[in-house]
Amino acid sequence: MVQRPTSSKADVILVGAGLSGAAFVAHLLRDHPDLQGDVVVIEPAERLGAGLAYGTADPAHRTNVTAGRMSLFPDRPDHFIDWLSGTSEAAQDPDAVTSDGRRHVRRNLFGTYVDDAVRTQIAGSAVIVRHRRERASSAAPSPGGGWQVTLETGDTVSAPLLVLGVSHTAPDLPAFLHGLEADPRVVRDPWERTALEAIGPDDAVLVVGTGLTGCDVITSLRARGHRGSILALSRRGLLPRPRTWLPVSASGDFATDPEATALGLLRRVRQQVAQIAALGEPWEGVVDAIRSQARTIWKALPVVERRRLLRHLRPFWDVHRFQCAPQIEAVLADGQRSGWLTVTAAMPLDAEADTDAITVRFRRRGRSAIEQVRIAAVVNCTGPGHRSVVSAHPLLRSLADAGALRADSCRLGIDVDETSRVIAVDGEAWPSLFVVGPLARGTHGELMGLPQVTTQPREVAALVATLMPA
Repeated sequence: MVQRPTSSKADVILVGAGLSGAAFVAHLLRDHPDLQGDVVVIEPAERLGAGLAYGTADPAHRTNVTAGRMSLFPDRPDHFIDWLSGTSEAAQDPDAVTSDGRRHVRRNLFGTYVDDAVRTQIAGSAVIVRHRRERASSAAPSPGGGWQVTLETGDTVSAPLLVLGVSHTAPDLPAFLHGLEADPRVVRDPWERTALEAIGPDDAVLVVGTGLTGCDVITSLRARGHRGSILALSRRGLLPRPRTWLPVSASGDFATDPEATALGLLRRVRQQVAQIAALGEPWEGVVDAIRSQARTIWKALPVVERRRLLRHLRPFWDVHRFQCAPQIEAVLADGQRSGWLTVTAAMPLDAEADTDAITVRFRRRGRSAIEQVRIAAVVNCTGPGHRSVVSAHPLLRSLADAGALRADSCRLGIDVDETSRVIAVDGEAWPSLFVVGPLARGTHGELMGLPQVTTQPREVAALVATLMPA
């Protein structure tokens, strides 16, 4: 018997409950204890808050921030550490602790913590939260006001308020691999759980991209017993910068009289780094200051300067901003020292497959000669496909087709106003449609790590709470 689609109603619909979506729910309930109503969370994963980063089951994947600086609640910085003390994780994972006592836990464990924290808030709230483990296929404004979301099953959910917590999409396939999409030796999405299983222990592997994803893949391969050579290519050949172990505190004021050009900002940052280096202080303090002041810095830049910054400076920012866990740094250092890992600044040009291997031609940065390498597998580690996120996600595409949203001017995600309300094609902000998480970066700037990725959802939760039944 075929089950007919059903229709239901709620006060709020949240689509996507990775870390940002989970933070929205947790703060909505914790910060506003008098709320009543019904929230429907549409998220196919079993755990709330795991998302892409913290849903990984690979034990080699560790948090790149020490556990003492991680918390779902910015006003309770020890919340995760306190939760950890009630687990047996320390005994089960002694490798999490580095020589100086800092702890970089398995990322999956932080996902478990977030899920537990959110469900604790749900259990103690008068708000009814229903978790529907399904995917949303489309959404549209309801004729009588509010929003209607259609699930892949055909069921619909309607509510006056809609919050979009969708985030990372699969990486775009690099142009040089077009035509090899169906080749099983090309790993298009390294975040798929079985992505690396077909790679043999002695296979020569090409990793395209040398950011955090590439580092994760290299570490995972070695943990699986891979013995073959690995060539990692990116345009600049930059790996995440090794961390220093000196005490770090935010250093620098970039929000007072903020710069209006990317070049001016770069000069100001370099001056601050030089000043603190002369005092024996690490450069990470400047990065922390930029992160905490990012909204003001970003807002002061005209669109053309934002684009210039992304085009010319983003790769350098990323390798300083996104550091690896020390355990992963150690694997990379061993690989380069022992010779099984080569990191090269180069531009892949094209690829050709035969029955035995894939031949990739590339040109090293600053050279005219074309080289080639024959490898058994290619892993695409170029990062989330932010530029195509609106067209790649069915729900976002449906809203864009209806004129309800548009990509931001820098193509980082969805265009929103300062309160994270979605801006429609006509330039007007919806009073009842919000974005939480990294897809609001085009307006807010830095939204890719703790605490920013939990602070912005908290702000949206405060707005949504004013529109819900009390």
